[in-house]
Amino acid sequence: MDKILILKSCIAINIIFLFIFVLSFFIENNNNSTYFRFGWSNNFTFVSMTIDTPFKYFVLCLFIFILNMSEIFLNDLASPIIQFSTYNPYKNNIGDFSRFELELYSNLIYFIQTSKRLVQVIVTLSQIDIAFISLISSQISAFIAIRYLLDNKSFNKVGYSVVTSSCPKYESINETTQINI
Repeated sequence: MDKILILKSCIAINIIFLFIFVLSFFIENNNNSTYFRFGWSNNFTFVSMTIDTPFKYFVLCLFIFILNMSEIFLNDLASPIIQFSTYNPYKNNIGDFSRFELELYSNLIYFIQTSKRLVQVIVTLSQIDIAFISLISSQISAFIAIRYLLDNKSFNKVGYSVVTSSCPKYESINETTQINI
């Protein structure tokens, strides 16, 4: 089966499912929940802090934006370095790290990712506008990370060309890191 068809099918199925799932929250809303409020209010409590002023609200939004940006960059830039070294069962000879460094970095990244997941659940469950801010900031961060990673690749698909003179060139980590498989 064609890779592009598989990707398009998986994306379409998941977007339809997400749309139906999220739409059901709005259709079946009983209007008693504080979740569907927007902005700051005397009733908006984030964990144990009352978000009742514009300053507190915008500081929370900034915190969420930075949290999500750092999460995307950790997952898309740092994690592959660890995953290709620690979790690749076919790579038995590691030259980039000592055992202690690789074990330390692997455990630190896992701890950070797990801790951030907890914070992201709290963010998502706090109020719908905060969840949307989290979603948008994650998408912006992912766009930047994907753009950065793809700028370091060349594409040879027939009938497809990219003018690279307008794109900045970054040195990829993988171009300088030797992989011994």
